[in-house]
Amino acid sequence: MRELGSCVAPISGEHLISESVIEVLQGEGGFSISGVPWLAKGEEKILSKKSLRANCLCTKHNSSLAPIDEAAKQLFRALKIFLDSDVGEPRHVLVSGHDIERWLLKTAKALAVSGNLVHNEKRLSGAFAKDISLVDMLDDPTAWPEGAGLYCVMNEGDLMVNHSRFQLVPWVETAECRDEIVALQVSILGFIFVLLLEQVDLEKYPLLGRARYRPGRIEIQHPKSVSWVTISWEDNSFHATLKVQHVKHLAADQANGKAR
Repeated sequence: MRELGSCVAPISGEHLISESVIEVLQGEGGFSISGVPWLAKGEEKILSKKSLRANCLCTKHNSSLAPIDEAAKQLFRALKIFLDSDVGEPRHVLVSGHDIERWLLKTAKALAVSGNLVHNEKRLSGAFAKDISLVDMLDDPTAWPEGAGLYCVMNEGDLMVNHSRFQLVPWVETAECRDEIVALQVSILGFIFVLLLEQVDLEKYPLLGRARYRPGRIEIQHPKSVSWVTISWEDNSFHATLKVQHVKHLAADQANGKAR
């Protein structure tokens, strides 16, 4: 954010994954992470909410980005509650999709600049593609390139397991002898999303041709109730509904669902 010329010292300790989100995901149990350079490939580790901190934002910008942390907390709290329990009555939450995209971008950038992203078992430098204006995208939802943003890459019939693991896998391109991040694949609470940070090119990213771009609603079906998370977008486009049907409990705090 230093290019804005409006930083206010000191640089403050920032949770690389928002503390409020970690608190939601861990619940009464643990919060786990995988895909970081200091873990072996395929390994995951349970962390406390005090873990994964770095001095990467000044006090002013840390405070100014707090609303998108709150939006992420609201989304993941609703999803966790709706997936975990069947109360016999409908529940509904409304969140801003643009805020969720911006939270994922902020989280990815913080993980990148602190050296906590890896590709092909190699620690990334933290560089993003040159034509991506991250500061503008964090500040203004209309600054995102055409087709950039959040995609759900799950298909009808896919099985998902509701768990507290957070995994972020960068998609990279090699330019000028360095790897640059162009997108991020995110796994959270059993959902799999891709956040594309450049203009969409389906020849380059064929996986996204079958994905749901900027879903407008997540509908969670239990035997006794249906709950919804409505995701609002200010882009005058159609936004599909993702349907998740509860199948069975695997453990006290886990459920198996089917994405539709």
